[in-house]
Amino acid sequence: MADFTPEEFEEKKYTDYFPQLQTAYKRAFNDLNAEYDSTLVHALDQQVLNESEPHYEGDGEFSVDLPENPITRLEDVVASEERASELLDLYVDGIKHQLRVVFDFEAE
Repeated sequence: MADFTPEEFEEKKYTDYFPQLQTAYKRAFNDLNAEYDSTLVHALDQQVLNESEPHYEGDGEFSVDLPENPITRLEDVVASEERASELLDLYVDGIKHQLRVVFDFEAE
C-alpha cells in the first residue's frame, strides 16, 4: 500500500508517481478499448482525458477531474452524447480502479 497523503500525492504526482499514473491510465484505456468502440475510446483518451487531473482523496480513494464540458470537446466521433457520457463515466471509473491497483490499495 502506498504511503502518502493527499498533499504529498499532489506535490509528487508528476515527478515521483508519474510512471504509476501512466500505467493506470494505459490499463484503463486497454480495458475499454478491448470492449467498446475503439474510435470513441481513442477520442475520449486524446480529446478529454489528456487534460484530466487525478487526485488522491485519502483512504485509498482517488478522483479524476475532467476539463469543462468534456463531451463537447469530442470531434470527428459518431456517437450520441448519452453514449459518449456513459463511456466516459466507465473510463473514469476504470482509471480510479487502476490507480487503486497500481498504488496497492486494491487487488486487480
